[in-house]
Amino acid sequence: MAKIGTLGDIVFKVSQNTVRTFEDLQIESKTNYAKHTRHNKKPLLEFQYNDTDTASFSMYLSAYLGVNPMSMQNKIDKYRKKGKILTLVIGGKKYGTKWVITGHSKGYKRYDNKGNLLIAESKISLEEYPER
Repeated sequence: MAKIGTLGDIVFKVSQNTVRTFEDLQIESKTNYAKHTRHNKKPLLEFQYNDTDTASFSMYLSAYLGVNPMSMQNKIDKYRKKGKILTLVIGGKKYGTKWVITGHSKGYKRYDNKGNLLIAESKISLEEYPER
């Protein structure tokens, strides 16, 4: 088994029986400035604060690749609804400090002839949860 990383206890891995990975990881950092207007001059900027980072990525969930799409989406939703504080680690490197799931978009791609979900996609939005 090749363990790629984790989000809390959700393990991103590739093995002979299971493929549970992510794609399109994006982390956005912003700084806020106050803008002071001046007559006939460009405005002056005043540093205010660094905003919390945000991150997003997609997960492809397939029963054909050893993942139960419905139970994985339910687990993600449970973390979102409870405000679970998570750590994001990829390749042994910690990204940011702590994170919470602020959004979860669920795509239901394919079902079998009994209505069981076979393939799904989850788009996950995270926001940094700063230390107090």
